[in-house]
Amino acid sequence: MSGTLVPHADARDPNPKPDAYQHVAPLFPIDAVDQKLVSRTGAIGPAPSGPNQYYALEYYKQLVPNAEVTLPGSTCESCDPKALAPANTWTPQNLATLVERLGGAIVVTHSQSGIMGHHMTRILKEHGHLDLLKGLVTLEGSCSLPNSGLTAADFDNIPYLAVKGDYTATSMVCEDTVKAINARRASKQGTAKAEYLKLDDMGILGVTHMMMLDKKNLEIADILINWVDKNVRANKHR
Repeated sequence: MSGTLVPHADARDPNPKPDAYQHVAPLFPIDAVDQKLVSRTGAIGPAPSGPNQYYALEYYKQLVPNAEVTLPGSTCESCDPKALAPANTWTPQNLATLVERLGGAIVVTHSQSGIMGHHMTRILKEHGHLDLLKGLVTLEGSCSLPNSGLTAADFDNIPYLAVKGDYTATSMVCEDTVKAINARRASKQGTAKAEYLKLDDMGILGVTHMMMLDKKNLEIADILINWVDKNVRANKHR
């Protein structure tokens, strides 16, 4: 509570990266957020724009209550580790049920729900309904196959996309998962597309973790929609 927030592109940035970060400030529309400044009042130095307490926001308003912490977890014999937290137990089951009742769906997850989408995939596999998953898109979330009891072979017929924004470190887990899937393609196993998109490498800078709320949200949505149009609908197994 006594620290100082230093935004990217600020002259005080202790770790400037002129090639990718220093010249681009976050494009999150902070000016549209409720400006009732309560938290961190007095802890933020001069703001790059807007009022002096520009970043002293009530951060808890961005969080999603997780009532699943009150529920029991579960055990997954094919997962590593085998003990699953409640959040990775109930939401994946409900997602799998939803996909089944819809008769098939493309599933897009974000952040904490990334691994939930993978556990959902495992549950669909256990139910013999893996064919109902038309595509899996993970936005800035975990992509661990061992953690969710999956293998690269499970995505032979499921298009797979992982995406990271500008200010997020490259996820070796997502990169390794995509590489494992594409290793099967190189050996003529499976046909579905697998890709890891780094928005900063694509020249789309200033994108925060909450990319769906960023000023470039429509541009990012178009990237996802075009990827789905090209790789999900074109997948002959769907």
